[in-house]
Amino acid sequence: MTDTPLPLHGIRVLDLSTYVPGPYASMLLADFGAEVIAVEPPGGDPARSLPARIGGDSALHSWLGRGKSSLRLDLKVTEDIERLRALAVDADVFIEGFTPGVAARLGVDAVTLRALNPRLVYCSISGEGPRGTAAPGHDINYTARSGLSSQLVDNTGVPVPSGALVADMSAGLHATVGVLVALLERVRSGEGQEVDVSLLGGAVAFAGPQMVKAIAGDRPERSVDLNLGGDPAYGVYRTRDDRFVALGSLEEKFWTRLCAVLDVPHLHDRRASEPTAVRTELERIIAGRTRDEWSEILEPAGVCFSPVNDLEDALADPLLTHAGLIGRNPSGHAVIRNPIALSRTPADDSRPAP
Repeated sequence: MTDTPLPLHGIRVLDLSTYVPGPYASMLLADFGAEVIAVEPPGGDPARSLPARIGGDSALHSWLGRGKSSLRLDLKVTEDIERLRALAVDADVFIEGFTPGVAARLGVDAVTLRALNPRLVYCSISGEGPRGTAAPGHDINYTARSGLSSQLVDNTGVPVPSGALVADMSAGLHATVGVLVALLERVRSGEGQEVDVSLLGGAVAFAGPQMVKAIAGDRPERSVDLNLGGDPAYGVYRTRDDRFVALGSLEEKFWTRLCAVLDVPHLHDRRASEPTAVRTELERIIAGRTRDEWSEILEPAGVCFSPVNDLEDALADPLLTHAGLIGRNPSGHAVIRNPIALSRTPADDSRPAP
């Protein structure tokens, strides 16, 4: 850390959202110096009670809540609504994750609060956006509707949950970008504005690289599409110890190197014409060594290789640590660091959750 103030020093954020999307956005803002007040319901953010705990807190909340202070308000009580409005008068950013219409019913919608504070940037994060159906849903529903789940399938073609909360996290990222853009525009105009993002929109964005193929009339097919395993140079292979490695040798130079390292020059020219046969041969070869043995052979070979880490492996991976993506807190627990690196005013992600 340096003595230079963090980029968002002096920016006050009120965050009424819960679980992942909004709290991730406000966490990123807090890491860069914003004063974030997590306004929680009487029972606290539900994320506090989720399983997997670190000390007395949920592991999820201890991550997403870092660097924030908290205030519990009951928005069914008139006095607490007035307290929130008073806080909004001096705030720069207001984040909410209500179903569309709820904020207006409570009297904390953008029209009401921006009448009190025209400089306020008001960010709404919902499932489908303000023009959606307002039906309830979670990450899995929006990845399904966006077309993303159709690209995440098992060997039988059945869509499976990804484990990664793609819609949640992408909505949080888009909310952060929207808030920062609105704050920058406020410097010119002197006025805040409304920012609307949705989990569905985030899922559609992440489905984009495959969706544009369908727009072009070339629907992705598993047998030929490289992102779906159709290219034997780009896929996941099982090793002798029942672990996995990932190959990404798309470009010709990487494929040439891989064939040379594996001593299979006869496979080089058959990649496009006989992909199934090439994949079968690669499966046989990769199955002959352990994951770590392949790491020793292929990582220095420059062939776009990586071991498939489980979560514990990733936390201990020297590459992630050296890259500053995983750190340690004073108690020795691993922590997920802010992935945005600034040269002069780096993020401060060391402060604990409230």
